[in-house]
Amino acid sequence: MRRRTQLLLVAATVSLTACLSRPPVERTSYLLAAGRDGAPAQAEKAVAIKIRPLHAEPLFERREFLYRLDGERVQSDFYNEFAERPDAMVTSALIAWLRSARLFANVVEPGLPADTPYWLDGTIVALYGDLRDRANPAAVIAIQFYLVRSGAGNQQVLLDRVLRQRVEVRAATAQAIAQGYNEALARILTELERELAALELG
Repeated sequence: MRRRTQLLLVAATVSLTACLSRPPVERTSYLLAAGRDGAPAQAEKAVAIKIRPLHAEPLFERREFLYRLDGERVQSDFYNEFAERPDAMVTSALIAWLRSARLFANVVEPGLPADTPYWLDGTIVALYGDLRDRANPAAVIAIQFYLVRSGAGNQQVLLDRVLRQRVEVRAATAQAIAQGYNEALARILTELERELAALELG
């Protein structure tokens, strides 16, 4: 009995040592960003706009990459993730984009105690790598934007649009899909800028 107990202790020690010496799991983090390279808007609107923190539908709140597989199956990628919550990074990209565009007299960040007649909100309604066709993988993003004018006790929705982009990528890898996300986001913000520029605000 004593001999058996000693053998069990040795086996447990070896197993614990193997676990402790196992290399840590490496996870790769990616930024979700979009840089605006074009010239500023030709006509600045003489109004300020406040950006509200964007949200994401529950399925797309996660930092882990999400892949859409065959049919309605989706899969989360434990080893590849966004560096921060995607809604926070899209909010930052939106603020930087609109400031670079100089479309408005002022772009107010979330959390600042400043009231403006216009505020912009949004919800991420799609954010996934489309792997249903492995020969043609793609990065998909869709965001629903709202531009609201408030005043005199009421609110008026001036813009309610879902902007969607599907960018085909060179391979069904996390790195390629991350690059596709950034391109898709840049296309969406370019389209949003055109939509906002076309509005008569004052």
